[in-house]
Order: sequence, then C-alpha cells, then structure tokens
Amino acid sequence: MAMFACTTITFAQFDNIGMLGGSTATGWDSDTDMMTTDGVVYTLNDVEIVVPEEGSGIDPGVKFRKDDAWTDNWGGNGFPSGTASPGGANIPAVNGTYDVTFNLSTLQYSFVATGFSEVNIEIDAVPLEMFTTDGITYSANNVALDAGNVAFSVDGTSWGSSDFPSGTAVEGQQIPVLANSYNITFNLDTKAYSFDFVTISMIGDGIVDWNTDVDMATTDGINYTYTLTSAGGDGKFRLNHDWNPGWGSTEFPSGVGSTEGGATNIPIPAGTYNVSFNRETGAYNFDDVTAGREGFTVNKLSVYPNPSATVWNFEAVNQNISQLEIVDITGKTVYNTAVNASATTVETSSFASGVYFARVYTGASVQTLKVVKK
Repeated sequence: MAMFACTTITFAQFDNIGMLGGSTATGWDSDTDMMTTDGVVYTLNDVEIVVPEEGSGIDPGVKFRKDDAWTDNWGGNGFPSGTASPGGANIPAVNGTYDVTFNLSTLQYSFVATGFSEVNIEIDAVPLEMFTTDGITYSANNVALDAGNVAFSVDGTSWGSSDFPSGTAVEGQQIPVLANSYNITFNLDTKAYSFDFVTISMIGDGIVDWNTDVDMATTDGINYTYTLTSAGGDGKFRLNHDWNPGWGSTEFPSGVGSTEGGATNIPIPAGTYNVSFNRETGAYNFDDVTAGREGFTVNKLSVYPNPSATVWNFEAVNQNISQLEIVDITGKTVYNTAVNASATTVETSSFASGVYFARVYTGASVQTLKVVKK
C-alpha cells in the first residue's frame, strides 16, 4: 500500500488592527480593518475623512484599535502625522481623502492626502516626503538638518533660493540651511517657504491644564525660555505639542528631563519662575523670581466663585491685600490694581473665557492662584 506524506501549511496570523471614529464613514460603532504584510506596518488607502458638524453630538477624530475592542487602542494629538499613545486622545483628522499608515511597533502614524502633487525635501539627494491636506500647503515637522544645501522637489523638479530661513523658491536653485531642527512649510502655489525652529511647550496642571500647551520662546532653536506663573501642580515639556518626545523628571527646580514614555511629571510648587529648557540635552531650570516673598499659604486666601462668569471675590485672613494682578496664560498682565483691604472683587465680564492666574500681594508676600472665566 502506497504511503503519501502530508504537508501542513501554516499562515502567519497577524494582529487585527482597525481604524474608526466620528470623522469616518463608519463612526465609532464599526472598525475598518487595515492591511498588513508583516504585522508591523498597517495601511488603508483612499480613506475619506469628514469632520462632523459642531453641535451634531458626534465626537470627532479617529483612533486605531485591536480586535474591534477598546482593550488596546491608540490615539494622538498630531495631524497629519504623529506618534500615538495607548488610550490617547482622538486624532484630530481634517476633511480630505488619505492613505493612512500605522506602525504597531513605533506607534507612528501618517495621513497622506491623495490626488495631489508629490512634494519632497531633497536632503543629500535623499527625498523626505512632505504632508498636505489641501494640495497647496505642504509641511514636514522636526526635520534635523546639517549645514548645507537643500531643495524642494515638486513632481521631480527642484525648487530653491539663496534666501534662508524663508523666501520664495525658483526652479533649479538650492537653499543654504544652517544646522538645526526645523518645522518646514512650502506653498505649492506661491512657492513661498519657511524653516521655523521646532516648538517647545510646557503642559500640565502646574502650567494651565493637561489639554493646553504654553509655547516657550527661542532665538536659536536650542535654548527655550518662558516666564511662568504657576498655581502649583505637575508639568512636562514637549515637542511640537506632541509626546514624541515629551520630557519629565522628579527633580525640581532643575534637572534633566527623560523622554521615556512613563517619565514622571515635574512637581512645580506655586510661584513665578523664569523657566529655561535645552532641547538637545533636556536640561531645565525653574528660577524662582518670587523666592523669599512667599508669605502665606493657600488656606489663608480664598477666591470664589471659581470658575465664574461674573466676578471673583478674593479674601485674605488676618492681613490686607496690597495689590492684585490677573495674568493670562501667555504671561501678559491683563488686570492690576492697588487694594489695601482684606477683601476685593474683580469683575470678569471684560475677560475672555479661559484660564488666568491671580497674583495676590500682602506687603512683601505673594500668593498665586489659578482662576477660570466661564
């Protein structure tokens, strides 16, 4: 009797990754499965994004998730590209048709608009693809460049200029750039371009809140500064309003921020600080400009109602308030008055809705409180 060998063929089973959201055709109830050949890079082509109208009751944005369940899901704050985080915010996609890519290992994602011209940055003859949502304005963020010449490639034709960091490109020229990291934009219609220093911001309830970035100033793209008035709380530094990377540490008032995903938030006591941050080393310092002037604690000072749409009432216990300042999140003083009483009222009708900081002085002492205008 003849014997035949039996061969079993086993196909690799990759994770099932899908995309869904209020800005997709299937909404938040159904995933659109993504394609993969290696279980790492997942793609979707010609995905139409339509942001729901305000007041529709539909939560906008998109997310990626595994096995059509919320056990493993990823979101982010950046668009058209960024690095997602587990359980992160809805990705704020805007109207358009895109080819979508999601890397399950690095959690990086991108939305590349379809049907538009291909624009790249030519760096040492190596093209770096730029992103667009309208076929006119193209961008590439956090691009590290060495000193040298670069050009924009539009469907294979080079465009540049002798002007830097901004100018208007002409065909066949190159741009002499200085070594640094840049957010780069290029307008396909006008050929205007700019190389801007990357944005470093602070975020956290020790700054404003965990949904609001406060941008720092820079003159060299490496050292960033900001004068912060804090009501006390935690904070971190981050790049281009994204967590790729973000810097955190347990040290205060100075230290070196870690870019590890689970890095601890920086504990910031109430006060006013000249904050400095070095983008290359992660070193930071909070220089307390109110040192030696802290004279009373929060339980000796109250403000109510807070939040308020009409007034804030400030009261101090067993001491007079000599001066009161209201500062917005940019550090600009929007209200300043002499008081000389244990209580005072500030009318808020002229203030825009948002977060402010109140500096309350009693002689040589100062206390900072966060107040909110509805």
